[in-house]
Amino acid sequence: MPAYEPKREHIRAAVESVRAQTFKDWTLLINDDASVREDTQSHIRDFLADPRITFRKNPKNLGIGGNWNACWMSSSPPPAGEGPGERGLVAFLFHDDLWEPQYLEKMIAALEKNPSAGFVAANHTYLKEGEVPAAPFYEELRAFVRQNITPGLHEHGAFLRWWTERGLKPNVIGEPSFVILRRALMEQIGPFNASMVQFLDSEYWARCLLKDDWVYVPEILGKFRVHPAGMSAVNEGLGRGVFERFQTLQTVVAGLPPEEKGAGNTAIVNALSGMIGQYFARRKQGRNVNSHGSGGLKKFILRHPILLLRAFARWSMR
Repeated sequence: MPAYEPKREHIRAAVESVRAQTFKDWTLLINDDASVREDTQSHIRDFLADPRITFRKNPKNLGIGGNWNACWMSSSPPPAGEGPGERGLVAFLFHDDLWEPQYLEKMIAALEKNPSAGFVAANHTYLKEGEVPAAPFYEELRAFVRQNITPGLHEHGAFLRWWTERGLKPNVIGEPSFVILRRALMEQIGPFNASMVQFLDSEYWARCLLKDDWVYVPEILGKFRVHPAGMSAVNEGLGRGVFERFQTLQTVVAGLPPEEKGAGNTAIVNALSGMIGQYFARRKQGRNVNSHGSGGLKKFILRHPILLLRAFARWSMR
């Protein structure tokens, strides 16, 4: 459980949702990212009497991706047996999200039924708190997933081609709180890209899809809390992630077989065209356009000016 400045009521509800699981053979590491305002350990102190629950605090703030990496790298599988350690699974739950009681039971069953899958994602709802301008996006995302993502196993190559053609948007796999991964896949893929702030979960799913299939469980098995202090809302307001999707497309295209790179480059042109439009739209509205990640974009443009010209032509036609 990656945590940072968690409200007491939020993190306690999150931990309670783990303790209420019908699948009981789990261990929980709560990893605080050097919170200052909130005393995270004090908030959950009574839960630490449960030997399955441990608390750790980073000596310095690592950021979102850095703390996610610290969570799974600091946790080690329990001794071999019948529990998650034997299965070699890693599950994330953000400090302000919630699992339904059968979350672990049904997600583990889905992976055991589909041995070719490296990870499984679950449907979930959104809890809105306060005024969040991006809130309508989440309902649009749920509607899109209902219409386009079928339950069960998805072959990684075909799914990645479909998602790449769409520019890797929207994030149909979802937030890490509702994804369980095989530890073996994570060890093969490596850590989350801690330099990213908005697109790092989608980037990780894309890298996973270059290797393994995935499973979608359509049953609503959790709740994602949407509130003004949430990092998704903060990052959207700052305009972060404008360049990160482009970086991810580059990673995907580099990993595609030669016969598919042409389609991948078309997706990059479409993404560049969309970025051009987004840039001018945000400037016109007086909103921020964060330059984080733009260095990679500049290098790409210098190497591939023809693709940039194609992107400008596509944008101007729109």
